[in-house]
Amino acid sequence: MITNFIVVDDDSVNNMICRKIIKKVSPETDVQEFLEPDTALIYIKSTYSKINAPDAVLFLDINMPTITGWEFLEAFERFDTRVKEHLKIYMLSSSVAPSDKERAANNKNVVDYIEKPLSEEVINSILKEKKAA
Repeated sequence: MITNFIVVDDDSVNNMICRKIIKKVSPETDVQEFLEPDTALIYIKSTYSKINAPDAVLFLDINMPTITGWEFLEAFERFDTRVKEHLKIYMLSSSVAPSDKERAANNKNVVDYIEKPLSEEVINSILKEKKAA
């Protein structure tokens, strides 16, 4: 069962909302929040390269000032397979642009595209999918 969530978004209010919703649905989960995508990449590479690393869900924003969600995914793609197999990435964005949704759908590392704000229903759905897997 997934007990770890990672939120990468330069908006601290969105991160707080995500944390509250995740914890409301699943109080035992660990939620890591990152305002800086570069810091998140370092954390992911070091934490999830371990043999016994837990699985995690990563909510990734698209529009961030230092590197975009798309650039984050390019860096993530270069990670070792061992790291990538532990993470399920969901784009979490306020963008309603069809091109963003299509780009996410065509990225092999992205499970789904979710429009902000995150909801309890989405968290419940993700947790149910993981239990069924």
